[in-house]
Amino acid sequence: MDKKLIANRLSEFYMFSELQAAQIDKLVAGTRVLDAPRNTMLFNRGDRAHGFYLLLEGQIKLGIISPQGDEKVIGLIQPGQSFGEAVLFLERSFPIYSQATIDSKVLLITRDAIFDILDNDVTVVRRMLAGISARNRQLVNDIESISLQNSTQRLIGYLLQISADSANPARVQLPANKLTIASMLNITPETFSRVMLRLNNAGLIEVNGKEIVITNVAGLRDFE
Repeated sequence: MDKKLIANRLSEFYMFSELQAAQIDKLVAGTRVLDAPRNTMLFNRGDRAHGFYLLLEGQIKLGIISPQGDEKVIGLIQPGQSFGEAVLFLERSFPIYSQATIDSKVLLITRDAIFDILDNDVTVVRRMLAGISARNRQLVNDIESISLQNSTQRLIGYLLQISADSANPARVQLPANKLTIASMLNITPETFSRVMLRLNNAGLIEVNGKEIVITNVAGLRDFE
């Protein structure tokens, strides 16, 4: 991948959005492009962080396996999103695993690249904090919203979110199967199916496998 393209992707990322071009170039030198075919494990629980990741293409699943062998999906990473940075900065081992659900491509911003620029350029810390602070304000708002929502509202919010991110907002593809999305939203697969059926019967959506046609956005947003 061309270094200029890597620089562009890094400068668009919230954590580095306030950095200067010369600072971005230093990070580019310590950034690797990784191909992750479907089912590739980028890291497992207990692994040490060699850097953190920025997804360019595909989809990455973050999850844990319970002592009973049950999978709990923590999140589905989409292109433009990052993962692993908290563990890197805390210098701990990963408490979760990450796996490509489809053929994917990621940037690995290495530990040495991040720590070197932080240690040698004091302005980087201030600029990175500015980007992180803006991101955290949005995350706090999201968490407050989710904590007050019931299972129906969480699923509706999720549908509206992927609709807003889609090239065709009225016709979207679920990015994973029912079990994965239900786990991520902290609802049971049975509740997921029941809510989808209610929304379908109310004339708000049409379900065709993984394809969801949103027939009434305003009605979906106001549904209780």
